[in-house]
Amino acid sequence: MEIQFDFITFVQLVVVALGVISASVIFYFGIKKNPANIPLGIAQLNASLAVWVSFSLTSQLLIYWPVFYRTGQIFVLIFCVMAFLHIDFYTKGRKWKWLDLLHAIPLLIYLVDYWDVLTLPTAEKKELILLEISDLARFAQFNQSKFFGPNFHHEFRTFIFGMYWIAQVYVLVKWVRHQSTLNKHQKIWKNWIIVFLGCQFFIWFPHMISIFWLDQFTSYQLANTVSAIWLLILIFSLFFYPSLLYGKSFNRNLKTSKALDKTQMTEEDKKLEEIIFMIDREVQRNQLFLKLGYSIHDLSRDINVPAYQISKSLNAFKGYGFIDFINQNRIQYCASKLKSGDWLNYTLEAVAFECGFSNRNSFTKSFKKVMGVSPSEYRSTLEKSIRK
Repeated sequence: MEIQFDFITFVQLVVVALGVISASVIFYFGIKKNPANIPLGIAQLNASLAVWVSFSLTSQLLIYWPVFYRTGQIFVLIFCVMAFLHIDFYTKGRKWKWLDLLHAIPLLIYLVDYWDVLTLPTAEKKELILLEISDLARFAQFNQSKFFGPNFHHEFRTFIFGMYWIAQVYVLVKWVRHQSTLNKHQKIWKNWIIVFLGCQFFIWFPHMISIFWLDQFTSYQLANTVSAIWLLILIFSLFFYPSLLYGKSFNRNLKTSKALDKTQMTEEDKKLEEIIFMIDREVQRNQLFLKLGYSIHDLSRDINVPAYQISKSLNAFKGYGFIDFINQNRIQYCASKLKSGDWLNYTLEAVAFECGFSNRNSFTKSFKKVMGVSPSEYRSTLEKSIRK
């Protein structure tokens, strides 16, 4: 079989290489710094792998690595979910939940339906590839479906992609409307995510119109070309915004311009400023941060202010959310106790509990985040200075 290698396939290959590298960087620093970037890294990786499958088809190299046969659908479905979760994680400041596993249902439907095909022996896969590789329109029909008719998975994927795109737009718009102001990094993220969503739309649109009138071969080629261009744009844009690429926590130790320039403050800003003063006063005076499991709803009840206004005040005037606010107070209190010598003989578990942490691991992670060193290193430095 003659290998097809032209400018388009070359671009696809370059995009795959750059995509995998950037996805690895995003994922690595997401683990280290900003958990919201973990699903973004996974999304980027799966988008790159989807382009890899497309490259394998158009170049006709798929015959040499049949393990990737019919895996493009898997990568696309994972991408849809992870793209949504990135926006959801960032805008809500949340992490993984067990309920997030429900997003795997579309993928499970495909895996159950195509399991027999995906697990075929290599020789049989090659036979199928030889039958379909010369006719990509036939390949796009998913004729091997066990439980559904031809084209079901093409239409199902298009529907899922569209629904997740709408969900991403909804979450983003809702977040923007609830922000009184955006700090520099939030603006960068918002602008980048708009490009991210725009590119997704142009990938989804050819598949959508193919359901009604555009032939599948044309839509397949168009979508894959747009995918490669889109990934290339996103990859290069990430290098211009290192805070996105390296997972910088956008909500940490940043104050908005309105917090600094009171002459430009609106009535809402002034109200939020009053709330932040109330939060600081009550939390410090009553040492509320020392309470184990103290939540934003507990604070809401204690100061009689709605939780959403507390969250908005903290983000606007401190640049971070409630959990970071409480943990920072805990760590500062802990550092003062260690420095005074009161807690130098305590175990780290005891120190963590005294500060309001439920376990040593979360305490150590928060301590290093705030102080730049682990609690063991901090205490060791203090002990050495005392001995001198």
